[in-house]
Amino acid sequence: MSGIYIHIPFCRRKCLYCAFYSVALLSKKQDYIDALYAEIEGTLDFLPSRHIDTVYLGGGTPTLLSIQELENILTKLRRHYILAPDYECTIEANPEQLNKTYLKDLLSIGINRISIGVQSFNDETLWFLGRKHNAEEAEAAVHLAAAAGFDNISIDLIYGISQRQAGEWEADLHKACSLPIQHLSCYALTNEENSLLWRKIHQHQLPDMDEELANKEFHTLLQIARQNGFEQYEISNFAREGMLSRHNSAYWSGEPYLGLGPSAHSFDGHTRKWNVSNLMQYIDDVATGNFSGDSETLSLNDRYNEYVMLGLRTAKGINLTQITELFGEEYRKHAEEQMPKINPNHYQRNGDTVSLTDEGKFFADGIAETLFN
Repeated sequence: MSGIYIHIPFCRRKCLYCAFYSVALLSKKQDYIDALYAEIEGTLDFLPSRHIDTVYLGGGTPTLLSIQELENILTKLRRHYILAPDYECTIEANPEQLNKTYLKDLLSIGINRISIGVQSFNDETLWFLGRKHNAEEAEAAVHLAAAAGFDNISIDLIYGISQRQAGEWEADLHKACSLPIQHLSCYALTNEENSLLWRKIHQHQLPDMDEELANKEFHTLLQIARQNGFEQYEISNFAREGMLSRHNSAYWSGEPYLGLGPSAHSFDGHTRKWNVSNLMQYIDDVATGNFSGDSETLSLNDRYNEYVMLGLRTAKGINLTQITELFGEEYRKHAEEQMPKINPNHYQRNGDTVSLTDEGKFFADGIAETLFN
């Protein structure tokens, strides 16, 4: 299974929490698209196969591109890759940019999954986060997408926001579960370096993150999601039966993928490379053929650590027999030796499969570090 990620770097403004690469240089859209076309043609040998199962248009704000611009990008991909008949094609979208015509046109060009950046259904919280939409627009966007014909709708929500009132997180979750969505992604508000939030905290304009609140709200999320038929298949991701994100699931399974656009990452199973996080430099790189991003070839040790880190984030967990098959007996032995150092309430073992308990999921990164070699 192979996927393609396309980073569309345009945003009208930065949200408080966002550390993803984006710019407001909408005047450079065509230059970006021309460079993207050239990168598509120049990276055809990266993936082991040109058979593509998933395409993901992320950003930035992909819906700042017109339908014609998006269609041209997908047409370019189809000229060089074989897209599976049942391929999944996701686009990220902001609620305030969606209308019935645009949504129907997205479906008509082959985009069959939409991820809407709701973040909250509370106007004060949306203002705090720097979002441009309000709660009414967020709810309306979901209904519009369903009415247009989307039957694979995901929304994002943020928890662990100490500035909001008690009970708002529960209200957000109940509202989300009442809507015609099939997928829910929920992330703790985090202090990402170089985000506006990071700057405000370092300038003492805002308090640092409240980990205790985030942990409490994470467990509230688990409870309400399950009560409403959403299965947690990855730490931050919940889906109704059969509706998990195939593209993101491939990341967590270590499948190869190609990343296109500024700041995009690629992985072929052994080597990881990433483009420069600068639109103008990216455009120049593609034009001159000089790659100013970076790359690394993962050692066996790196691949083991990544397997552990990604696997523990999923409901499937990690498998000790598979560790032996992929990395050798000494790595299994290492994992076995490290496991007693983990709080026994934080993981469960079923034969050779090790997965995290609800209590352990909030500490997934630290548990993975314990097992790293």
